[in-house]
Amino acid sequence: MKTTLTFILLIPFGIAGHSQVWEGHFEEPELPSTDTAWFGQDQITDGDTIYYNSGWDMELNYNASWGSYTGWAVSNWTDDTTPGWGNQFSAITGSGHFSDQYGVCYETPFSNERLFFEFGGVTNMFGMYVTNTTYAYYSMLNGDSFAKKFGEDTSATGVIDGTNGEDWFLLTVYGLDTDSLYTGDSVNFYLADYRFSDDSEDYIIDEWTYVSLSSLGEVHGLDFVLSSSDTTGGFGMNTPAYFAMDDFSGGWASLAEEKSLSLTVYPNPTTNRVQVETEI
Repeated sequence: MKTTLTFILLIPFGIAGHSQVWEGHFEEPELPSTDTAWFGQDQITDGDTIYYNSGWDMELNYNASWGSYTGWAVSNWTDDTTPGWGNQFSAITGSGHFSDQYGVCYETPFSNERLFFEFGGVTNMFGMYVTNTTYAYYSMLNGDSFAKKFGEDTSATGVIDGTNGEDWFLLTVYGLDTDSLYTGDSVNFYLADYRFSDDSEDYIIDEWTYVSLSSLGEVHGLDFVLSSSDTTGGFGMNTPAYFAMDDFSGGWASLAEEKSLSLTVYPNPTTNRVQVETEI
């Protein structure tokens, strides 16, 4: 009697995937109480400094004479209603992204507000969460003594500014090489945009919003630059040069490598033994 044998061959094969993620949460330093901020004020000497934040090095400059800073601060301020410079450390959300602490960046053309991958070398950036500060939000929404109300065709001093009310507030993120120079790649994110033909679509960001940075590729660091349509007066941007950030990440992720397994079984059918040939 002739019997046809059927083999079910299970051969697991492949290379497991691997990933490493570096996340920044602005939980360092831990702030001692609610509605406080750290911006270098405990330094023995003022000036440029770099502080460690969850695998990243952040830049700031503290000026002891003025009690002021540029660059990055760590905050847990919750005041999302009070306008003005006195509330410069508060995010319009009143909290971090699923946390109490978050970062506040004060960006100027004369300061550094970069972040660098603390472990050296390069990493692939994934993304970050950003929002407006309370100070910048209400300045754009209502105007103040220095900055215009977005959507108006005049400056804070009542001068026709040529914008026709089509205002915007833009954050540009640049990738940095290991020599700290621009890679040539950047990502734009509008913190406010009033350029729509339908005014109901105009907006000022008031919640934590994810911004993908994957298009930057491999970077050693990031640089942050703010710009605005409100420049009347000849002293640069009038919109308060602040934004808040939380939960930024980068790292490496490799896909599992797959290979096909080719089998040749003969003779078929058979009443005895078979031979199996494979190529990998």
